[in-house]
Amino acid sequence: MQVIVLSGQNHRFNESAHVIQDFLNQNAEIKAELIEDKNILLNLNRYDVCVFGTGFTNVVRHEDGNIEHRNDLTHEQERGLFDYVAGGGGLVGVHGAAWQVPSRAVTLLGGHANWHPPGLTFEVKIEDHEHEITSGIQNFEVDDEIYMSAWDPSIHILASAIWEDNPSQPMAWTQKYGEGRVFYTTLGHGPATFKRAMMQQLVTNSVVWAAG
Repeated sequence: MQVIVLSGQNHRFNESAHVIQDFLNQNAEIKAELIEDKNILLNLNRYDVCVFGTGFTNVVRHEDGNIEHRNDLTHEQERGLFDYVAGGGGLVGVHGAAWQVPSRAVTLLGGHANWHPPGLTFEVKIEDHEHEITSGIQNFEVDDEIYMSAWDPSIHILASAIWEDNPSQPMAWTQKYGEGRVFYTTLGHGPATFKRAMMQQLVTNSVVWAAG
């Protein structure tokens, strides 16, 4: 299967994208290509799956303390991604892809987040051991961020985590968008997360699943 890993500096995803490409290409079924030009979103038809971690929104912090949210994709680029998935393309969303996104992106990804506690070490608990994405994956520890998310009740939660006495938060889920399959994980703040064996298996399995 042909897979595009769309890299970019937003959310520092460029620091992790090459790690993802490397371990995906260790699977004989996958040919993963790393691209930074977002105009590729205008024509994704030759790819079975798009791994997307650069996000829809770029958060700009000004010297006066004000925070500005800017669209990281043009309208045409965004529409290209939406149409690709709606038409049957697979989407694997990572971490910052759902950070402070507009409502139209929530419909694609299945949820969003706008706050998290400081990074910490925590256990990721697998909630559905029967799903093909989580097949063979056990609970694992990671140094990352626990996104405090809002999500559509129709998503299928695969993994979760707990911060202090707060309710369990989903760390990975799936949903359908049109004819396409969507997987999203809140994990992935930095490359160290993607160097963990269980995380590599989770992402690899999600790519295979998203391809249908």
